[in-house]
Amino acid sequence: MLNKDENELFMRVGPGTAMGELMRRYWHAVGCSELVGAKPQRTKVLGEELLLYRAENGNVVLMDLRCAHRRVALDHGRVEGECIRCPYHGWLYDRSGQCIEQPAEPEGSSFKDKVRLSSYRVQEYSGIVFAYLGPEPAPLLPLFDVLRMTDGVKELMMQTVHTNWLGHAENTVDISHLAWLHGFTFPAYGARKLTYSWDRKPYGIDNVMDVEGSDDAHVSCTGFPTVNRFALPPIDKNGELVLSMIFRVPIDDESIKQYFVRFYPSDKHTFVTRTRDPKPGVYAPLANDWWGIDVPDQDRMAIEQQGVMPDRTQERLGASDGGIILLRQMLREGLSAVANGNDPPCVIRDAAHQIVDFPQKSSIMAKTQSGADYTLGAKAGAELSAR
Repeated sequence: MLNKDENELFMRVGPGTAMGELMRRYWHAVGCSELVGAKPQRTKVLGEELLLYRAENGNVVLMDLRCAHRRVALDHGRVEGECIRCPYHGWLYDRSGQCIEQPAEPEGSSFKDKVRLSSYRVQEYSGIVFAYLGPEPAPLLPLFDVLRMTDGVKELMMQTVHTNWLGHAENTVDISHLAWLHGFTFPAYGARKLTYSWDRKPYGIDNVMDVEGSDDAHVSCTGFPTVNRFALPPIDKNGELVLSMIFRVPIDDESIKQYFVRFYPSDKHTFVTRTRDPKPGVYAPLANDWWGIDVPDQDRMAIEQQGVMPDRTQERLGASDGGIILLRQMLREGLSAVANGNDPPCVIRDAAHQIVDFPQKSSIMAKTQSGADYTLGAKAGAELSAR
């Protein structure tokens, strides 16, 4: 368990917090490419209110939400070229955040030269807008295997979940829950005896699970600190497993944005972006499931029902929680590294290591139950675009 001070330390990610400083050393998903246009939109990442828009030349811009003059939110402004103009007094900012026009100031005034909003590096890759909010020099964006896959069907689902980020991250290494929380909907390991181990890797952690009665080990992967890689049952009859990733990005201390990427090889070449808007405490039903909850919301239920800001001083960890213990140790290492001016674990600076292929192995996931939604909500999601 964590003591009270460390529990607070791990959960708080806003500006100026130790964990917030650690999290800012990594690239995070901040939007879906299909949803970012010339209409500026507000977003929130790691407790910071930000503005996101696509400039006329197609570049995506991310900067502080509020005008430096009277703090008006710039999502009510308008895009001009690569710039954003405030609707209140017409102050104009370029993509770097530098103020370049103040229409009401005297001719020749240098006041604008002293005004600058923070702006952040962005990269678009595989339909996702990634941003780096930390100090320079920025590390390389990891090019994970599922992101690089194109010869088939790819779907991107975005949703908000209303609870602290740490429970989501720990769920990726908590593999002993698979036999119970998902026991009905994934019958290959439902209520079976599991043995497990966790292998630390340059990208994070491999979660290795052996199932009683099966010779086929189950391997899922954690990309430190908040990414995981796994597989789901085939969509097409006799098709291949759906290769999946989830990027979990803290909005603030009490909510996250989840970007769920799914890919499977197919003669169809499509890319679809969807959103889902689940309500706290309301879960997709599945009558025959052991808990009455369908696949898309089983993990969300377990994480939400720990509480928005869980009190981990009351938990009791056992041998089956070795992955959680390892993840927390890596977080402690990261906090110490940042405090000493060094890179935390799994930051990539060498281009030779930018390509990341996970050894995920999940053939037992092919066994399913009739009626369960293994698309993790894509069936119910509102389709926004397809090409």
